[in-house]
Amino acid sequence: MSPISFASLAKDHPSLESALRDLESWIKSHAEVNLIQPGTVARDLPQVDTRVLAEALTLLENSGYLRRVYKVLTPAGVMAEGEFEDPTRVPERLPDRFENYFDTSDADIVPAFHLVTR
Repeated sequence: MSPISFASLAKDHPSLESALRDLESWIKSHAEVNLIQPGTVARDLPQVDTRVLAEALTLLENSGYLRRVYKVLTPAGVMAEGEFEDPTRVPERLPDRFENYFDTSDADIVPAFHLVTR
């Protein structure tokens, strides 16, 4: 991931300054991560309230820093292959990591984010 700075956003959104600073630090320290999973970030940043984290991620998405995608959890709780721009576009069946197909109608669909290179 390329060098980033959320300083200008933090200046314009003082209520999110601390969360944006923590997110920026997290992203820089996880440069090898290609997919930002909100649950993982929330566990790694327990000092950031989850509602504030969600608001900060949404601001980053709306500002063009992040691109939201949706992933499907297999019955074992692992993310299935494939990303979807729209959760309504998830197929009825997907393979798990062992190529066993499962019905997605009962599966959890979770948001995730890609850092947009600027």
